[in-house]
Amino acid sequence: MAKVKQELGDEAVILNSRQVKSGWFGLFASKQVEVIAALEKEQIVTKPRQPVQAQTEPKRPVVTPPPRVVGTAPKLHASLQHVESLLSTESFADESWEETLNELYYTTKSVEEAERYVYEQVKSSFIEPPEAKRYVMVVGPTGVGKTTTLAKLAAHFKLKEGKTVGLITTDTYRIAAIEQLKTYAEIMSIPVEVAYDFHDFKRAKQLFARKDIVLIDTAGRNFRDPAYVEQFHEHHDFTETSLSLVLSLTSKMKDMDMIYSQFESLPLSSLIFTKADETSDIHAMYRMVKRSGLPVAWMTDGQEVPDDLIPGQADLLTKRLFEKEGWARWTKQGV
Repeated sequence: MAKVKQELGDEAVILNSRQVKSGWFGLFASKQVEVIAALEKEQIVTKPRQPVQAQTEPKRPVVTPPPRVVGTAPKLHASLQHVESLLSTESFADESWEETLNELYYTTKSVEEAERYVYEQVKSSFIEPPEAKRYVMVVGPTGVGKTTTLAKLAAHFKLKEGKTVGLITTDTYRIAAIEQLKTYAEIMSIPVEVAYDFHDFKRAKQLFARKDIVLIDTAGRNFRDPAYVEQFHEHHDFTETSLSLVLSLTSKMKDMDMIYSQFESLPLSSLIFTKADETSDIHAMYRMVKRSGLPVAWMTDGQEVPDDLIPGQADLLTKRLFEKEGWARWTKQGV
């Protein structure tokens, strides 16, 4: 309507609109929208009316201007509206798959082929995560679920991988977080140490010298201080540490960007996404992976410990993403 008013004025009206295709015999065609508009200053007629006795002269017919093509961006076939809905989100704003999807659909007439193309593109963005090192440290802001995630990881490594585990927390700002971790540790019979300073942290590492894996919880606010980060490097060898940034999938996109910017100076080795069960879509995960170039180590999908923990395997993450989108082929009913 804005383009019509720009061409014909504020009194213009749209008479008709339809989708048209251009291309070679309809193949490899992109859809456009053809809009017919006119001015509504006088009544629109298709031929001159007979003069009315009360009138001094007949009205002139209003000439409809030739059709104008408004908006030339490629549109997907009606059968692919669910695909177009996904691609219109902020997470996929930088992708330009419409032309390829149109060609694919018009040559194969298969919605499944178009879905498979998008699936494979998303799957290829997820890098297989490396095996966890002896120390696993999680960083991130307060409230993203670091403590619960650490408890799930402790249960996974002890119960499923049969490793001996130690827990260290440096998040001494929140007493509730310490008590929560201690409760989980007691249930699983895993030792936990609270480090109030770097001396305590060094002592805790020595206590767990014979553990197969040591999980470390941190306070989010500390890592915003460059001096603290520098001290942490002095007291901890990051070459033997898997350092994961924890992000909540319930966060806004701009908040995720801000959080990542605060922590990207650290030697991050992976991302962990939490609270997948608390949101209707998780495609923000795709955008953050594309931006950071980091693998996804884990994704949490509920509050149950040790359950609700999904490994960062490309196929599992991609299926979960499209399951959330409601794509029939990858919903739990479809599978």
